[in-house]
Amino acid sequence: METIWQDLRYGFRVLRASPGFAAVAVLSLALGIGANTSIFSVVNAALLRPLPVTEPDRLMFVYTGRSLSSPYSVSSYPDYIDYRDKNEVFSDLLTYSSITMSSRADDQTDLLSGSIVSGNFFDALGVRPALGRTFLPEEDVTPNTHPVAVISHGLWERRFGSDPKVIGQQLALNGHAFTIVGVAPSGFDGPEVLETNDIYVPMMMQALVRPPRGGFSGDMNPDLLGRRGSRWLRIVGRLKPGVTPEQAQAGMTTLAAGLEQAYPDQNRNTIATLFPLSKVDPQAYTQLISVAGLLLAVVAIVLLIACANVANLLLARASARRKEIAVRLALGASRSRLVRQLLTESVLLSLAGGVVGLLLALWTIDLLKTATPTSGVFSFTLDYHLDGRVLAFTFALSLATGVIFGLAPALQASRPDLVPALKDEVSVVAQGRRRLSLRNLLVVAQVALSLVLLIGAGLFLRSLKNAQDIDPGFEADKVLNAQLNINLLRYTKAQGQEFYRQVIERVEALPGVESASLARVVPMSGTGRSTSFQIEGQEAPENTVRSEGTGSQEDPNTASANVVGLKYFKTMGIGLLRGRDFTAQDKEGAPMVIVINEAFARRFFEGQEALGKRVSFRGPQGPWSEIVGVVRDSKYRTLGENPRSTVYQPLAQNHETGMALHARTSSKPASLAATVWREVQSIEPNLAVTSVESMADVVGGSLFAARMGAVLLAIFGLLALVLAAVGLYGVMSYSVSRRTREIGIRMALGAGSGNVLRLVLKEGMTLVGGGVAAGLIAAAALTRLLASFLYGVSPMDATTFVAIPLVLALVALLANYLPARRATKVDPMEALRYQ
Repeated sequence: METIWQDLRYGFRVLRASPGFAAVAVLSLALGIGANTSIFSVVNAALLRPLPVTEPDRLMFVYTGRSLSSPYSVSSYPDYIDYRDKNEVFSDLLTYSSITMSSRADDQTDLLSGSIVSGNFFDALGVRPALGRTFLPEEDVTPNTHPVAVISHGLWERRFGSDPKVIGQQLALNGHAFTIVGVAPSGFDGPEVLETNDIYVPMMMQALVRPPRGGFSGDMNPDLLGRRGSRWLRIVGRLKPGVTPEQAQAGMTTLAAGLEQAYPDQNRNTIATLFPLSKVDPQAYTQLISVAGLLLAVVAIVLLIACANVANLLLARASARRKEIAVRLALGASRSRLVRQLLTESVLLSLAGGVVGLLLALWTIDLLKTATPTSGVFSFTLDYHLDGRVLAFTFALSLATGVIFGLAPALQASRPDLVPALKDEVSVVAQGRRRLSLRNLLVVAQVALSLVLLIGAGLFLRSLKNAQDIDPGFEADKVLNAQLNINLLRYTKAQGQEFYRQVIERVEALPGVESASLARVVPMSGTGRSTSFQIEGQEAPENTVRSEGTGSQEDPNTASANVVGLKYFKTMGIGLLRGRDFTAQDKEGAPMVIVINEAFARRFFEGQEALGKRVSFRGPQGPWSEIVGVVRDSKYRTLGENPRSTVYQPLAQNHETGMALHARTSSKPASLAATVWREVQSIEPNLAVTSVESMADVVGGSLFAARMGAVLLAIFGLLALVLAAVGLYGVMSYSVSRRTREIGIRMALGAGSGNVLRLVLKEGMTLVGGGVAAGLIAAAALTRLLASFLYGVSPMDATTFVAIPLVLALVALLANYLPARRATKVDPMEALRYQ
């Protein structure tokens, strides 16, 4: 310990004596370590940080899929009851569903996110309230009898000012009074990592807080608890002591098979699949792993480039300390002792870089928080902060970095040629022979790694530009969108129709509004529907209506679906190709009609006229809907999708309660957002109007992942380019300084400044050429992994693979030119006296 302490003190004195060198090295390392810490904090928040529950490793999702190809689906409440009461592998089984609720207080209406949960929700998770209590057993028995709620710690602080007397207060939810009985503990935001809940209510209050939105059938029965075919719940089980996940899977598989036999109509082909709760949602988990792997690989490359930079600095510094090291060896110091001392200095540098990197990471994390979307297709919530795991990662990374960049220079510096070193001489011949020195190899590696990152950034930028140039099929920059969640208020059919009539009438009367309409599905918002149907005269498929993404669009007689109001196509700017639009005559009781898009017509009526054909959404018994119009294709879910077969139904004949308002404006849609919001609130004060934004913002939100990928890779790529250019400049400057005498002799013998310039540039650009060649080979192999992240760009895009190396070569040429230019200014007489 005493020897280590001596090494630390000596290393600190040595670094303090060279503040310029220390500052450059620490800053280079801080950039690399800070980037890694920032990205690791995101990975930690999304994938590694355990939920604040008791024994999280024993908690398992229980999914009930329809087949092995789509096993991760939600369950019905009757299925949950059977699983809970009949299983022999879980000590506790809970269920919940995410909900949104309209909450009005102090003349302001907000939309709260939360969960409707079974009565044993908190007990099964092992979560104890910070104030009050959780739900009692009797509150989970009889529907609509116990309007109570547990609020989150965040909502308690935000809305109630951390008032300890909050227990017993009333909170209006969806127009009904609920009594607050407890406050959840700080840090517990629900059973899923990427979601944050404001409030929890008992399952028995489903009819009030989670009413159905209706469907193509217009079924508004508020009871979801008694319908085995209504699948909307997630189930989580706690394994019994001694029961393995494999044993639990076998037990639940047997139980699911028994339910299929008992209820063949509702549970046909239903299977049970278990998945660890700690790994988030299984479908999101795979995507998160791939994104996390990409980001960690990128920042690891940045750190390697920074390490190569500092290693080159240490090699240059070791050359300047040759005499000191030779004297210590001559006096009897062992080589291992010198290596340890030099490694101590490099570790001190890396630890200092780690401290500065943490400060950079804190700033970066704040930027990430502001960049994280809270609405739209990519909305999620992550708790970014530097916890013990992130700090341990940074410390370990700093230590490892110190060893990685310090070991090779220490080994090389500790074996000098003693006699020339003691005389402080430099062998010109040796200098001339060692063109493939460690310093040069490090420069080649830096150039290669930076080229890989820059090509990746170039591919993402071209991909983003392609995505932004894609025509969505509607005029997004002229349409304002607002969600009207009146289903939360349990409107009757008549009330809903009157509400929608008043909204359209008042919004269309606003100055600057050309037309207004309604739609059940907002294009590009991440939500959607698909439905099975039968074309008259064809074989009937299984009748289903499901959320988009739970089945393939290529299934026979399956199409995307939307319910829309009058003037929808005019409002959105979707062109009518043949036939007619919906009219006021297409009302309830009139012959049922639909409009289809081009893709639907091509797929199901190739070579025929679609107009006049009839379609049923309820099987061969009808009722039948006549196709009265064909409209232009438009994007439904993502910009990168191929045209989806889509069917549009009129709202008047298919009552829905979760509609969105679309308003076509003559000016910028955002300028009318506040006015539209006030008009809707004047009709229904208890309705929280959310997501009042232009359709251009909705489309832009769908590009969040592509945009963030392009921005992050561009930032890291430019950082890598700067580090590589600095490293190249440093190597060439050092080379020129060490070859001053050689250059002076050449100039004394008649070499001109142009000859010297070409000599130095050739040496530097040879290194760059080697790095570019290696980088192109590596990029060709690695960019294939990016194919799933790109819009309309090949991973081997020729433009990117040509333009990026040229840009890098120009930057490298500038980094070479400066020391080469300085070499031409060498005075031969001064150079001949050098050393």
